[in-house]
Amino acid sequence: MNFPHFPIGARALVRNLFLAGVVALGASHGQAAETDFPKQPVTIIVPFAPGGSLDATARVLAEKLRDLLGQPVLVVNRPGAGSAVGARYVAQAKPDGYTLFIASGSAFGFLNLIVPNFEYQLKDYAPLGGVAVYTSLFAVNSSAQVKTLPELVKLANDRPGGLSFCTTGVSGLNHLQLEMFKGLVKSKTGTALNVIHVPYNGVAPALTGLRAGEVQACALPYSSIVRNFEGNGIHNIAVQRRERLKAMPQVGTTGEQGYPEMDDNEQLVTLSAPAGTPASVVAKLEAALQTAMKDADIVRKLNDLDVQPTFVGSSDARKWLEKDVAKFSKVIKASGLAVQQ
Repeated sequence: MNFPHFPIGARALVRNLFLAGVVALGASHGQAAETDFPKQPVTIIVPFAPGGSLDATARVLAEKLRDLLGQPVLVVNRPGAGSAVGARYVAQAKPDGYTLFIASGSAFGFLNLIVPNFEYQLKDYAPLGGVAVYTSLFAVNSSAQVKTLPELVKLANDRPGGLSFCTTGVSGLNHLQLEMFKGLVKSKTGTALNVIHVPYNGVAPALTGLRAGEVQACALPYSSIVRNFEGNGIHNIAVQRRERLKAMPQVGTTGEQGYPEMDDNEQLVTLSAPAGTPASVVAKLEAALQTAMKDADIVRKLNDLDVQPTFVGSSDARKWLEKDVAKFSKVIKASGLAVQQ
C-alpha cells in the first residue's frame, strides 16, 4: 500500500501503524470469536456403536451441556477399528471446540501401538475433563469353583491344556488387562499363566460364552448385566480397583488378592477436543463439565447406568491419561502386541 503525499520516513511509519492495526483487529476478532463460543452446535463423537455404556453416558451429558452452552449438543457414533475411526476423526477436526471426543480409558493415546497406520497420540488431543469412572473385573464360570485370583492361577496351571480366558476384543482394554495379569503372575511366581485367550466382540457375547461354559474365565467391564449374572452361571472374583464396589461388596479387590498393581485399572471417562483448541474454549468447556457434574439429576442418571460419576479437571485428566498410556504401552510392548508401523 502506498501513501504518495507523505515523505518516505512518514510513509513507513504510517504503513507500520496501519499493519499493526490490521493485526490487532484480527487478534481482537479471534478473541471475540473465542469469547462468544459456542455459536453453533457442538458434536460429541462416540467411537463405538449406539447402545453401550459410553454412548449412554455421552447422551446424558449432552442433555445438560445443551442447557449450559445454549447450543444443541449432538452425539454422533463413529465406530470401528477398536475406537480408532472415531479417534482419528476428532484428531483431524478443526480445533475450535465444536468437535469433542468421549472415551472410556486411555486407549486413544496408545492406539498408535496396536492399530496399523494410526499416527495419532495423546499429544494430538486436548483433555477437557473426566466425568465418570468405569470398573473392570475378573469373572469365572461357576463350575470352575474358584473364589480368588490365586485359586484361578492354580486352576489354570493345573488344568491340562490350560484355561480358556475371554475378553471383550483383541487389543481392547480387557485384553490388555489380561496380558498385564499374565505378566504379573510370571513375575511373582516364576511360572507363566497357562491360559488361552478367547476374544469376543463385546460384553454381551463374552457373558454368553462364559455362562455357557465355552470359556472358564473372563476379563470384563463392570455393568448391571455382569452384576445380575452373579450366581447365575457366573461368579465375579475380583474388581480392578482400590476399594470394593458398593454394589458387590462380597467381591475382593485385585490388591486384596495379591495384585495391587492392577488396582488402578479403572477407566476414567474423559472428554477431549483436538490439540490446538484455544485455551479460552477449553476453559469454557471444562467449566461446563464441572457444572454438569454437580447436577443431581445427571449424577442419578449416571448411577443408573452403573458408572461412578465424578469430576476431574483438565490438568488432572491429562496427568491420569499420561500415566495410563505409559502403563499400558509397557504392557503392549512386553506382550508382543505392538504392531510395526
